[in-house]
Amino acid sequence: MASWKSLWGLLMWLVFMHSALLQTTAEKSPGAYFLPEFALSPQGSFLEDTTGEQFLTYRYDDQTSRNTRSDEEKDSNWDAWGDWSDCSRTCGGGASYSLRRCLTGRDCIFQKTDMKRLGYKLQLKQKVRNCEGQNIRYKTCSNHDCPPDAEDFRAQQCSAYNDVQYQGRYYEWLPQYNDPAAPCALRCQARGQNLVVELAPKVLDGTRCTADSLDMCISGICQAVGCDRQLGSNAKEDNCGVCAGDGATCRLVRGQSKSHVSPEKREENVIAVPLGSRSVRITVKGPAHLFIESKTLQGSKGEHSFNSPGVFVVENTTVEFQKGSERQTFKIPGPLMADFIFKTRYTVAKDSVVQFFFYQPISHQWRQTDFFPCTVTCGGGYQLNSAECVDIRLKRVVPDHYCHYYPENVKPKPKLKECSMDPCPSSDGFKEIMPYDHFQPLPRWEHNPWTACSVSCGGGIQRRTFVCVEESMHGEILQVEEWKCMYAPKPKVMQTCNLFDCPKWIAMEWSQCTVTCGRGLRYRVVLCINHRGQHVGGCNPQLKLHIKEECIIPIPCYKPKEKSPVEAKLPWLKQAQELEETRIATEEPTFVPEPWSTCSATCGPGVQVREVKCRVLLTFTQTETELPEEECEGPRLPTERPCLLQPCDESPAVRELAASLQEQDSETTYDWEYAGFTPCTATCLGGHQEAIAVCLHLQTQQTVNDTLCDMVHRPPAMSQACNTEPCPPRWHMGSWGPCSATCGVGIQTREVYCLHPGESPSPPEECRDEKPHALQACNQFDCPPSWHIEEWQQCSRTCGGGTQNRRVTCRQLLTDGSFLNLSEELCQGPKASSRKSCARTDCPPHWTVGDWSKCSVSCGVGTQRRQQMCQKLTAKGRRVPLSETLCRHLSGPPLVRSCQMPVCGKMKPEMKARVRELGPQILGVQRVYIQTREEKRINLTIGSRAYLLPNTSVIIKCPVRRFQKSRIQWEKDGRCLQNSKRLGFTKSGSLKIHSLAALDIVNSRIGNTIYITRRTEVINILCELVSPSEATYTWTKDGALLQPSEKVILDGMGKMQIRKPTKKDQGIYGCAVANHLGSDVESSSVLYAEAPVILSVGRNITRPERGHLSIVIGGFMEAPLQANVTIQCPVKGVPQPNVTWVKKGGSLSDNISLLFNGSLLLQNLSLENEGTYVCTATNALGKAMATSVLHLLETFWELGNWTHCSATCGHLGAQVQRPQCLMANGQEVSEAFCDQLRKPRAAFQPCNIRDCPPRWLTGAWSECSVSCGEGFRSRQVTCKRTRANGTVQALPPRVCIPRDRPLGRRPCSSHPCVQGLVEQGNQCPGRCLGRIVRMQQHHIICQHPNSSESGCDDAKRPIVRKNCLLGACDACWRAGPWKPCTTACGRGFQSRKVDCVHPGSCKPVIKTRCAPGKKPASWQHCLGPSCDRDCTDTTHYCTFVKHLHLCSLDRYKRRCCQSCQEG
Repeated sequence: MASWKSLWGLLMWLVFMHSALLQTTAEKSPGAYFLPEFALSPQGSFLEDTTGEQFLTYRYDDQTSRNTRSDEEKDSNWDAWGDWSDCSRTCGGGASYSLRRCLTGRDCIFQKTDMKRLGYKLQLKQKVRNCEGQNIRYKTCSNHDCPPDAEDFRAQQCSAYNDVQYQGRYYEWLPQYNDPAAPCALRCQARGQNLVVELAPKVLDGTRCTADSLDMCISGICQAVGCDRQLGSNAKEDNCGVCAGDGATCRLVRGQSKSHVSPEKREENVIAVPLGSRSVRITVKGPAHLFIESKTLQGSKGEHSFNSPGVFVVENTTVEFQKGSERQTFKIPGPLMADFIFKTRYTVAKDSVVQFFFYQPISHQWRQTDFFPCTVTCGGGYQLNSAECVDIRLKRVVPDHYCHYYPENVKPKPKLKECSMDPCPSSDGFKEIMPYDHFQPLPRWEHNPWTACSVSCGGGIQRRTFVCVEESMHGEILQVEEWKCMYAPKPKVMQTCNLFDCPKWIAMEWSQCTVTCGRGLRYRVVLCINHRGQHVGGCNPQLKLHIKEECIIPIPCYKPKEKSPVEAKLPWLKQAQELEETRIATEEPTFVPEPWSTCSATCGPGVQVREVKCRVLLTFTQTETELPEEECEGPRLPTERPCLLQPCDESPAVRELAASLQEQDSETTYDWEYAGFTPCTATCLGGHQEAIAVCLHLQTQQTVNDTLCDMVHRPPAMSQACNTEPCPPRWHMGSWGPCSATCGVGIQTREVYCLHPGESPSPPEECRDEKPHALQACNQFDCPPSWHIEEWQQCSRTCGGGTQNRRVTCRQLLTDGSFLNLSEELCQGPKASSRKSCARTDCPPHWTVGDWSKCSVSCGVGTQRRQQMCQKLTAKGRRVPLSETLCRHLSGPPLVRSCQMPVCGKMKPEMKARVRELGPQILGVQRVYIQTREEKRINLTIGSRAYLLPNTSVIIKCPVRRFQKSRIQWEKDGRCLQNSKRLGFTKSGSLKIHSLAALDIVNSRIGNTIYITRRTEVINILCELVSPSEATYTWTKDGALLQPSEKVILDGMGKMQIRKPTKKDQGIYGCAVANHLGSDVESSSVLYAEAPVILSVGRNITRPERGHLSIVIGGFMEAPLQANVTIQCPVKGVPQPNVTWVKKGGSLSDNISLLFNGSLLLQNLSLENEGTYVCTATNALGKAMATSVLHLLETFWELGNWTHCSATCGHLGAQVQRPQCLMANGQEVSEAFCDQLRKPRAAFQPCNIRDCPPRWLTGAWSECSVSCGEGFRSRQVTCKRTRANGTVQALPPRVCIPRDRPLGRRPCSSHPCVQGLVEQGNQCPGRCLGRIVRMQQHHIICQHPNSSESGCDDAKRPIVRKNCLLGACDACWRAGPWKPCTTACGRGFQSRKVDCVHPGSCKPVIKTRCAPGKKPASWQHCLGPSCDRDCTDTTHYCTFVKHLHLCSLDRYKRRCCQSCQEG
């Protein structure tokens, strides 16, 4: 046993040294480590590796490390799978394994011979398992790419042998890749030499089989890995580089171009291949030289030309260049990391042909823009939108020609929609819309709801009707003639609906026949399945398939009566022997004999022979094939045997018998006939069939028992080939998947596909047999009542705090697929909430208006005003007033409107005269025109507003009264217009504009904020009066009077113009108007617009303390649970950007609110607050985004390290494991951070429970032998040993180390003696063992005032010694060992037995014979370890304490605290 332990220890040392070597080597290279091939455990058992070698493998016997066993595992002999191991690699794709153990088996003895070089012969006792399948499974892990500087995994394994001698020398080993014979062996080559050595038969799990494949080696076998990095997956990348994609994200570009050389053309662009393209192949045939011009996303360009073939890297893209005499080729697998333009350079005047082939990503698409501002503020207007080309890679808008590059990209047409449909005050209604006109407002199509679908499934139609409607000035919707809506296409009036398949009856597989012979019944399940594969109702009951039918088992239900022969004739015996030896081919190679030949002699002894072949059954084709004999195991069957048909005796008796037999033959009525062939041994690929010989009645031709025919004349065996055609495809079925439901009726599915014999897929129609069922019913029983929770409805608000509702009902799912509504009392568990808050974000600032004031006049037409206020709705639903600067960029509602009061009195005569004196009048038309299609020329009338497309010619008419049309003058922005190439005037006074073009002109009314950009050419600020009259206008800038100049133009009529404004023109422009009735002042701010910018700070902050944490967005922050965090989002931009917050992958929680300054406040953090928070700042010029990641410092309780053992031996050793509050990084923090978690109990365990070595034990020192003067103290010194069970064993003194023996006697002194006296006799100083005679002595002291003895006479000194045999020493006290301390911690006491014994026999005697004053102490106080720990058991006997009801006693209650509390 000792040698086995030493061998086990040596093997453990070798394994761990090998493991440590690999681990140390792996640690030299960051990003990877090695998984040892095996690990050891004291409770391990031997397993058999899949390769057939014996390895020591760790096997968990602790059931707590096991997962729950599945139903399949419960039916087998396997235990549940264990936890997944650590990944074999930290990056680049590794492997992880999980183990399980076999629960049944028998013990076997094995000889271990692979440790010869250690000089040991190891005999192992191994449990042979009776389980089918593997005890280990694998999966991939750490599938992210390794850092660029990480060393290759196979190279790490080779370099681990650099410090191991090979054939007496050290080498630097480099990996050998792509070995087709052994891809998973560690083959390495010595640097600078041709020496290639297999250093290990298997590489570590997770090593790539080849350098250019994802397949990995696991347990020495190359396993397939798909592009999805999953083990056993066959997923491949499509041509676009998308794993398991369908090729829809790219397009194939192929073709050729022929160049024509001219003297002035030396270079030519061939083809532009954009970034991200794949499988690029560019070939030039001819003398032209092919080279590349690259352009990166950052704008850097480069030219790359190659003169010799090879593999190069261009803009981080691998390029292979091939060159021949008249041929050059670029091959690039891709993806391209930059745009490549392939060009040709001509050196000779000879044409060349360039062929190109590549897959181009679709990187530009059209995106519809937002609608432009409404054409009017009231009375009904329209909005248009457009389409812009977007670069998907850069997420930005690019010129339109990028989208035109793709033929499949069709630019969407502009959309038109109505807006500002509220009627204007004092409006005289809408104008009639002519069919040829496009003036607003336009009638529109209004549709009725869709009718119900004509069918509930299988494809039907539904219809709706349309009418043309128009809105009146009073807001009424009126139906008008359809021709008024013909300008817009009429929506479709019919559509398909319910296109899914109707539920249909699906039959499951037939059961077994209810009988084993004759006629019986078989059954099957028939379910109504909808198009989603769910069990529902709705199928036609009349079409339901039958669920039972008759079945016939072709076996008669009676046993034919057989007549046993009286005597075993030779033919019968021969048939019995053949019957016994019948063998057929199986899936395992087996010796199969052919039939015996006929006997070589017709009489007398002969010989029969036969062939015995090694055959195997091919499962898929159900055919047999012949194998070499060495493939079959077991003894080979005999091929020869003796036979005897009849004796060759020609005696008269024999001749008489033969004659009688011949006579019988003439009267024979039975004979052998062939009755067809046996079934073919194979259904395809060639089989054979044997002829069937039957015994017939010659008259009736009926088949009778074979015993009625002469076996000697049985026809010979015949066979023929059959079914020689190739095997057709067959159905292949996978295993049933999990049930889709745990109750009600679930569905199990499996894969059923058609396969060729070579395992290649085939179309389903090629499989002749009926296709097996791909689904079946499962878990067919009613579900228990449960809560049915529907989806949340839409939030009542988009911001400012809303509510969401949902229905929560108690329902029961029945087996027919229907639901039964029940009362809520029948459902278990608490009912889920049916209402929650939502949209817990602040709304953006917006204008709110008050009520209209009274009309300014009492009759006629006046004005009304109202005030507006900038507000926002907070996340809690409160309205908060804001500064007006935050709403300046928003278009506000009208603040002034006209009002109509009763008609004033009759007009006075002088007013009529003034009307007659009126001058010229312009007959303007207040209309809005929207151009929706390209036209060469459009006619407009002055006073209208038009939205026109560029490059359109316009004629603007100016109808007048009482004025000569030839004298009409036209102005633009206060300046007179002159004839030019683009402008002209007609004789009727109309203005002609050729090819209209727009400048960036800003027109605004005073009071609004104006934003300018670099492209702004002109600013027009209009200071218009509500009631036009003569007035004086004064303009100021920042409070100073504004003077006109070439840049600033004042027309004196309420209009100011600033040309080519810059940042210097920013300021507050005021318009002061005064006349005889009064004055008014209004101002506008002119600001230089700036795009939003978020002033983010990329700083990471970790604060484990609770409290308030404030950070600026842009970094990574870690905070503890229940802390408060403020994320600031400082922004700048003009106009002031609006700040909004979102959380990636979810909504903002209820404990999050938006502060007034745009910061985000997170209060009382919980786990749901973890994630990425995005701050978005938006204004009219764009938006900016910044993110911060919040990670919670999750704390948890974990038991710390065990304390040192309180004793090195004996029975009192104990160690404690106290709980610690830790963060995820392992840092210990204050226990306050774990307050919300349940604190685990401290763990206690005994330790060092073993016998102590012998050692000297000492008793207490006695009192000084004299009361004055010099004396001595003594103590008992014994050699003892404390046992593991707590007992103390007394040992002879020779067992303890003599030199370590403590002193048993030491001197002592007291005050000097002053007079001679005899003290009372002491107890005998000797031990109460050995000689009985002891001497008792008196101490004689000469007492003198000067403490000197010189004054005493020695002759008169009394006797100082006498025999004490009959004195006080006839008995003495004997103390036993101390018992254990009464407490495991804190202050307790311990006792011992003290007896009065005879000094000779050491037997106990009456205690009065011993001196009472000298009795040693029988108890003393003792102090155990600190009790500063949780309530727990400190002894192994607490079970009995609880059982005996001793917890009421304090002593037991303290030592068995945990057990007593639980009871």
